[in-house]
Amino acid sequence: MATPTNLAGYVEHLLDVYQVDRAHARQVADHALTLFDAVAQSRKLPATSRQLVEAGALLHNVGLTTDPPEHHLVGRDIILRHDLGDETDQAILAAIVALHRRKPRARIEPSVLCLNKRNRELALQLAAIVRVADGFDYSQSQTTQVRVAASNGRLSLIATGPHAAVDSERALAKADLWERVIGPRPEVVVQSEGTVVDEVAGEDEPTERLPYWYASGEVPFAELGRVVLRRQVRRLQQTARAVEADETIEAVHDLRVATRRIRAALRLLEPVAPAKAARKATVAVRTLAREAGATRDRDVLLNDMAQRDLPSLAPVMEAIRAERMQAHTTLVDYLGSKQYERDLRALARLACFAAEWDNRPRVKDYAGSMLYAHYEALRSYDRNGLPEDDASLHAMRIAGKRLRYALELVSDIVGERLSDLLNPLIDFQDHLGALNDISVARGLLAPHTGRAPEAVTAYLAAREAEWATLRTELPACWERLAGSHYRRTLLAVIGDL
Repeated sequence: MATPTNLAGYVEHLLDVYQVDRAHARQVADHALTLFDAVAQSRKLPATSRQLVEAGALLHNVGLTTDPPEHHLVGRDIILRHDLGDETDQAILAAIVALHRRKPRARIEPSVLCLNKRNRELALQLAAIVRVADGFDYSQSQTTQVRVAASNGRLSLIATGPHAAVDSERALAKADLWERVIGPRPEVVVQSEGTVVDEVAGEDEPTERLPYWYASGEVPFAELGRVVLRRQVRRLQQTARAVEADETIEAVHDLRVATRRIRAALRLLEPVAPAKAARKATVAVRTLAREAGATRDRDVLLNDMAQRDLPSLAPVMEAIRAERMQAHTTLVDYLGSKQYERDLRALARLACFAAEWDNRPRVKDYAGSMLYAHYEALRSYDRNGLPEDDASLHAMRIAGKRLRYALELVSDIVGERLSDLLNPLIDFQDHLGALNDISVARGLLAPHTGRAPEAVTAYLAAREAEWATLRTELPACWERLAGSHYRRTLLAVIGDL
């Protein structure tokens, strides 16, 4: 537990550096303390967490001056950027900030996932308190006062002030997390005083924004990497939830893309990441990608076959659909397993906790050589012409993905010029991806040719004709990447890093 002195100094520093609206922050903190004191005994909240809920309330808008639309996530990253001296308390503060607005999606939030069960529950309870407290100053007027009244087993609050009705309505709307982790939503009695103003400020955006601290070649490479990893962990969990629902074939595709991005980030961050933890995370994500692959490959094949409207393929499609359902069941079982839960927590800890990382090297110390090395690796497949065999083309596609993910790692620094580098790369990847889909289709259909041999032969013949066309178009796509204009653009970007 961070000492009160350290915590107070930490909060004061961030309030200053990120130009937080102190009047609103103090009002939300006072409301949070009132709510905390009202439920602390019944919910058995540790006394030491009173300082944490106050700190979380004071800092809930710390990201507002940097990125108003996403200030809850940027604020979380700010909290995790500045060392508090206690990684658990720091993660709890980050979770409070991350969950204070919008729908509180705790199951995808890295700062929640990195905690053990007991601290995770505490973080959610404190976040629930701050959400409601923030609602009670939705008007940004600091005029609504809240006091606790006696009630029969249910928390009853009396709100007074000219904006009490609007603020109370907002507070109750934000009590969704409260209802999940603390108990029934509070009963609020509004006692307005003075003139009620119809229009309220809501959440004002600052007139001037602070720059993203990680959008610079001077930032520690590890710090940029952890910001990127936290984004990817959220995306991974978002897609995992969608895979479980199985409402669209794109869910599994998005899950595989998320695993690739995480693996790529871990590979790029290898010089500064804690070796053992990064290695375990890589193995875990690779396992998940493999589990997802069996479902995705069949989704792609079934989707293509369905679009061709070939009734004679129905027996084959039915057999592949059965394989797909079995593969999806296996994938969902894995996502619900204790092993995945442990792996996810370890990955979230890697993304949130800075202590074991090498935080000395800067982005500019690694990024330039990293980008050009990946570009050279991709170009090495051109030996006076592109390869002809499927295996080499697939390997070239992987090399292209690695260059793409390396570029995306520094996207916040590169800015608008990134599209000049990414667009030709994505076009080339799409062509290679279409070629790979045909290669995969050959393998998946091989065991089923006996079900409808003529139909399968005709289908594969059509796909082979597509393969030939794609292969003919490939050199033109490649020239946009291999040409001097692309190299000059890449070198200019590297020079600016």
